[in-house]
Formats: sequence, C-alpha cells, structure tokens
Amino acid sequence: MRSFYSSRRFSRLEVLLALFLSASISLNAQSAVGQAQASSPQSQPAQSAASAPPPPTQSQAQSTPPCSDGRPILKRGTQPALPPCPDPPPAASAPAPADSVPARSLSPSEALIERAREAAFEFSEKLPNFICQEFMSRFIQRGRAADMPLDVVSAEIIYDNAQESYRNVKINDRPTDKGLQEIDGSWSTGEFASTLLELFHPDTHAQFRSGGASTISGFSAQVYDFQVRSENSHWKVQSGSQTLAAAYQGSVWVDPKTARVLRIEMQARNIPSDFPMDTVESAVDYSYVMIGGTSFLLPAHAESLGCYRDTSNCSHNIIDFRNYHEYTSSIRIGP
Repeated sequence: MRSFYSSRRFSRLEVLLALFLSASISLNAQSAVGQAQASSPQSQPAQSAASAPPPPTQSQAQSTPPCSDGRPILKRGTQPALPPCPDPPPAASAPAPADSVPARSLSPSEALIERAREAAFEFSEKLPNFICQEFMSRFIQRGRAADMPLDVVSAEIIYDNAQESYRNVKINDRPTDKGLQEIDGSWSTGEFASTLLELFHPDTHAQFRSGGASTISGFSAQVYDFQVRSENSHWKVQSGSQTLAAAYQGSVWVDPKTARVLRIEMQARNIPSDFPMDTVESAVDYSYVMIGGTSFLLPAHAESLGCYRDTSNCSHNIIDFRNYHEYTSSIRIGP
C-alpha cells in the first residue's frame, strides 16, 4: 500500500510543511499484489513540461459541469480554473465470447501495456538483494519563489528478500539515533517495486490511454496516460489525523523494445474539499544499474510534492539513489 503523510510545524512564525510519501512492504489482505516495494519519485520538471499534453477530454453534456484533467506538473503553479474531472465509470466487463467467436486481437498499443504488465511482475520476482545509498533533499516551496532548502537526509537502503529496511540515517551528515520514519519533517520510503505492481495489477483496474511517442533519458518510449478510481487505489494519503484512499491519474513511459517502465508520474485527484491538502504529486525515473554483474532497471531519481489547501506553501522532496551493489547476509548459529 502506498501512503502519504503530511503535518505542519512552525518556526519564527513561518509555516514549515512536512511531506511523507511511502509504500509499505506489503499490501493489505484484500490485495493480491503481495510483498513489494514502491517508489517515491523524482523526475526532472523539464521532462514533464516537454511531454505532449493528453488528448482533450470528451465533450460533456450540458447538464455536466466542465472540468479539467491536468497532467502532473511536480511544481506549484497556477491551478486550473476548472475543478478536476470525476472518476471515469468502471470498465464494463465484456461477456465471455462463445466458443465459435474468436477473441479480439490486441492493438499494438494494448499489446505493449500487456507486455509492460508482465515485465513489472517479472521485475519483482527477479530483483536481487542489494544495498544502495539514498540522499533526500528536503525543501519548502512558496508560490513561484525558488525552493528554500531545509536539510538533506541520507540513509543506506537494504533490499533483502523483497523487504526494504534503512540504516545509518543521517541529517546533514550528522548521525541520528532515530529511524527514517521517526525523524521530524518529510520523509519517504519504498521506491522500488510496489508502484509498478499496483499500477499494473489487474485488481487496480487502471485505465490506460495511449499518449504517443516520446524520448526520455536517451530512450525512445511510448507514453500512456492512466486513471485509477479511489475504490481500487492503494495510495493512502494522510494529513494529520485525516486519511483517504486517493484516486489518481498520471502517465507512464514504456520502452517498446523491453516493455520496461522508464518513468511514472502520479497525481492525486478528486481530493475532498475538507481535506487539508489540495495537491499531492509524485514521479520516479528509472535507470539501468549493475548489481552482481547483471544490469537491472531501478529507481535513480525521485520527487514528491504536497501543497496545503488555499495556500502557496508546499513541501518538495528530491531523492537520489546511488552506489547500488549486491547485498549478502550471513547467519551464525551458536552452540
């Protein structure tokens, strides 16, 4: 389950925002995704801005108020004048074809999504045990002003048998006796598999729409816009004592040669008006790294953004993952 937590703190009469974006090691009992990790992402804003906008929304009946479906921007800017569009209706399940009726063949766009689905689950099964370093730069963003840096949180991430743990947590290079999830302010965990698994799992019922070809990090890619309804979402958004299962939309970049995901953008949508936050966004960029002499596509850069309702105050986290290498653990049995 992905979750996002936000709280406030005050210093010298200035509001300092806190952002928490994580994906737990396993989903709840109703989910079939199982033990997996997620991403709290970052991507370069320039790439987001260069992406082609999604096709225009369908014309709506006169009785339906106009709405806006904006692409995740990962920057606090001028908000759309129109409210977000409502969740799409659930996809109608097609009746089982009779034996005499051949199954409909998939279009090239649909076939690539199915390959990406298979590759995502293959990724989680073949991911080796590894260790890497995480550097999370935390910022306060006020309107269009430049980000104000707060600090840098670093830690070693150990991925062992699909379990993610943290050790040697430091704040501004000073060791702390607190765990990553105990430090003040914003923090993020679980950038490695659950985002992929939850997006492509059949139980999520994500609706994909082809967004055309693009280039990212030197790779040619096919972009798909997607939407996930709140009742199928495992993205839990928290602010103080309030929690909601957020519907979300976004875009995913897929390498057509390998069917591997190169980037995922996500944006919470239809957030209730009484919820303290009105913007929650995240993105993750993947890159090939060598572990034990084998190349794996793993998170390299992540970003998250959370903004408080009716203010220009946002919390902005930028995360880098470095120095991937194989992790081995030994067990010593005493007499």
